[in-house]
Amino acid sequence: MYQVQKITEDIHWIGGNDFITERFENLFPIPNGVTYNSYFIDDDRTAVVDAVDSVIRDRFMENIDYLLQGRELSYIIVNHMEPDHCGSLLALADRYPSARIVGNSQTFRFFEQFYHRPMADRYLRVSEKEVLDLGHHKLHVISAPMVHWPEVTVTYDETEQILFSADCFGSFGALDGNLFADQTDYKSRYLPEARRYYGNIIGKFGMQTGSLLKKLNQISIRILAPLHGPVFRRAAERNLIMDSVARWSDWIPEKKSVLILEASAYGRTAEAAESMAFALSARGICDIKVTDLSRTDFSYAVGDVFQYKGLVMAAPTYNMSLYPPMQHFLEELTALPVRNRIAAVIGNHTWSSAAARIMKAYVQQWKSSELVGECVDIRSSENGSDRKSIENLADSVASRIVRAEE
Repeated sequence: MYQVQKITEDIHWIGGNDFITERFENLFPIPNGVTYNSYFIDDDRTAVVDAVDSVIRDRFMENIDYLLQGRELSYIIVNHMEPDHCGSLLALADRYPSARIVGNSQTFRFFEQFYHRPMADRYLRVSEKEVLDLGHHKLHVISAPMVHWPEVTVTYDETEQILFSADCFGSFGALDGNLFADQTDYKSRYLPEARRYYGNIIGKFGMQTGSLLKKLNQISIRILAPLHGPVFRRAAERNLIMDSVARWSDWIPEKKSVLILEASAYGRTAEAAESMAFALSARGICDIKVTDLSRTDFSYAVGDVFQYKGLVMAAPTYNMSLYPPMQHFLEELTALPVRNRIAAVIGNHTWSSAAARIMKAYVQQWKSSELVGECVDIRSSENGSDRKSIENLADSVASRIVRAEE
């Protein structure tokens, strides 16, 4: 059965929720589901802006049939060819064989790679200088390469001042009936998942995201319509997500505080991390967060890194190397690549030290970042001398965080 939502008089949301998939990209947990947004523009010439994942294909097709009421579909606008958006694209193209497929050369190459069904006679390339005229609605295609795939574009409707922003400004989390961000407690419910989404999906391409934001600063945006999560129609929420993405893309932390990331085989390293947390608190650092990487999916920790100025990593040596949860986390973080952070390291070993050295080597690869204090390397469990070393390290971290606030 169809389920459409009106955004404006002529523009409708025709997406849907996915409560079936357990991990986005078979990698990131989505306990609250995810939306796949698509949009229908009703005009002299009709258009669908992006398709959806195949998991909600049936409802998606019913939505379009309902809104067309027997008319032809004129255009299928493809901003992004990733399977969570193009999973229903071939079915849509087959259902409406007269519809032109709007994209760029890479869009069409990816289409043919996925489906092995060239439709060259239906391809319509629209450059940034051109206008796609639907009648009342005038659309501009804005190039956004590597946000976060090379073919990505965003589409701007100058008539309604709506930006269809592809994956940018999206979030994990399904919609519980409220399509618009102002209908929800967006800051507490969706913003953390928007941060986790950005950090893990788009975070590697901060420079490219910044370039897109510069383009968007040149146009007036009244409604922001991403491919995942709520639609932004009110200035407060729209400015919040746009300002947040601007900070994240430039690696500007939200909090002058410390995130302690620990991974511990038997709890001894976790005790040292706890000592560090209390030592930092005694030195005036507020809103500290301790995350156990052995129990927490790395994607949540990556999202949190975008919040905190200071990072303390604590993990033991394991099989003559670094304990795997910390190894995985630091590989992901360094690949982003993280920058503009203050970092400190606490290792642990019983007979052969490797963890502290390996963690230090990762941090030294981070741009515009600083490894502060002497790395602490505990032998098996924290003793009085180790406690003093942790307190000295807390002095270094806290003083550096305070200077960052000035």
